[in-house]
Amino acid sequence: MRYLLELSQEYEYGQIPVADDNGQIQYIIQGNLDNPNHTLYLKTRNHEEIGRLYADGNGLISSFTIDVVNHSLVKVKRLNSRITNLFYLTRLNYIVTGSIKKGSYKFSFGIKKVATVKTKVGKTGVILTCDIARPEDVPFILLSATLFTQWHTTPLKLPTFPPIGRKVNVNLN
Repeated sequence: MRYLLELSQEYEYGQIPVADDNGQIQYIIQGNLDNPNHTLYLKTRNHEEIGRLYADGNGLISSFTIDVVNHSLVKVKRLNSRITNLFYLTRLNYIVTGSIKKGSYKFSFGIKKVATVKTKVGKTGVILTCDIARPEDVPFILLSATLFTQWHTTPLKLPTFPPIGRKVNVNLN
């Protein structure tokens, strides 16, 4: 299954649509991670929450947790060494390899590829193309890919909801 996610500064709708290969919106990501208290939400088109990603605040290094409906909590861990910069999703036992900074990486379970993510810079922002093998992995991959993009793309800021700083004139007459 292929999903396209465009992170753009052009509009401030408070949500990022996630489309399939045919351009049909399948999911919506809402929220922002620019503050430790903020959360990303993955929702259906009917605004039913599927999962969320949030900073868990443990330790000195930023750590994140993915909470998907009807699934155990999954932590996103950064495994840094002199040789490599790997990411690990606990409970799922997925290792993320490749170059997140260069925009091409994969999620693997052992030697089996679970998903790939390719990042392309467009005219209005960053476009993520996520190829995901199993439907049950969709929330984890989409939320993780959004997190990784925010870590390594500057300045990338998801729209806030409601848009901050906009004044709406309401005439009650």
